[in-house]
Amino acid sequence: GYSSLSERLLSDLPEGTVLLNKAVRTIRWRGSFREEGDDAREFPVQVECEDGDTFLADHVIITVPLGFLKERHQEFFQPPLPEWKAEAIRRLGFGTNNKIFLEFEQPFWDPQQQLLEVVWEDESPLEEPSTDVETNWFKKLIGFVVLQPPEQHGHVLCGFIAGKESEHMETLSDAEVLSTMTCILRTLTGNPSLPAPRSVLRSRWHSAPYTRGSYSYVAVGSSGDDIDVLAQPLPEDPQDPKPLQLLFAGEATHRTFYSTTHGALLSGWREAERLNRLFQERVPS
Repeated sequence: GYSSLSERLLSDLPEGTVLLNKAVRTIRWRGSFREEGDDAREFPVQVECEDGDTFLADHVIITVPLGFLKERHQEFFQPPLPEWKAEAIRRLGFGTNNKIFLEFEQPFWDPQQQLLEVVWEDESPLEEPSTDVETNWFKKLIGFVVLQPPEQHGHVLCGFIAGKESEHMETLSDAEVLSTMTCILRTLTGNPSLPAPRSVLRSRWHSAPYTRGSYSYVAVGSSGDDIDVLAQPLPEDPQDPKPLQLLFAGEATHRTFYSTTHGALLSGWREAERLNRLFQERVPS
């Protein structure tokens, strides 16, 4: 999975550089903070963690998902973000796309099968879809991918579901989701005796407090300009004596590749390069 990418990036850093389980409560910027017992150095940014620990910095790169910013930006930053950036956060869309993994004792699909696609015969593209999410949430399921090879993954199907229906799925129990998926597959195959999956595993991106969804999109009323505004560092004035206190990265800040992993990676490199240029400008010639 994607862990190999992060492991490769981490391999170039000294051990202990990255701290895990250090959720941040507040980022204070435009300040004058000093380390205890050291009055010689002043920092404009203080990062306060939920466990009470604090870190002082000249620059902070914020990579939290747009869903978190939508819900928490007003109290997460002190002072609050300027209105022009807050407005971009409000306008851009942030959706939910979840995966449902179903593990079977034995496969009911052909060995070379790659996809099981679902078409609902009682629906028409010419009619408005049902708005009863609680009753019809499973109809947003677009189908299943067969995980390959079975020698590595076992006999597993991965279903994809998005939107409000996906968010409703997160509120259900594992037993409810497994039961519904079993009914779908029995209908899909025409086999009412098809054995139920032996286990279910699913993502819950909307419920996760630090994501609140999966990835961004350009919503009605927003534009690529909002993505550029979200990516703009603070303070806004490039002549500020303490520039680039807050920098913003993550997929929602990449105008071309928003909603993608490579967009997130490229945005991080972009902000690192922005700091590199600042440091090079400060080196005496």
